[in-house]
Amino acid sequence: MTYHLVLQAQAQKELDRVAPKEKKRIEMALDALEEDPFIGKKLSGEFQGIRSFRVWPYRILYEIKKKELFVFVIRIAHWQGAYKK
Repeated sequence: MTYHLVLQAQAQKELDRVAPKEKKRIEMALDALEEDPFIGKKLSGEFQGIRSFRVWPYRILYEIKKKELFVFVIRIAHWQGAYKK
């Protein structure tokens, strides 16, 4: 079952700023998330309901909507700033 991937505006902006070499790896990771969005780590605390997928040195933060079969990518950020609001 394939999910539909939706990049939020913030995530798209962050992806556009990534270097081409790393952007390709991130795009491959996004393809993997469409196939199996549950491969990422569940976050807790203030990030409950959000998952994180690691593409060193970046983190892809996303939310899964199971009923609608959507994956909403919230952020694509360097690991040092990924969890800042």
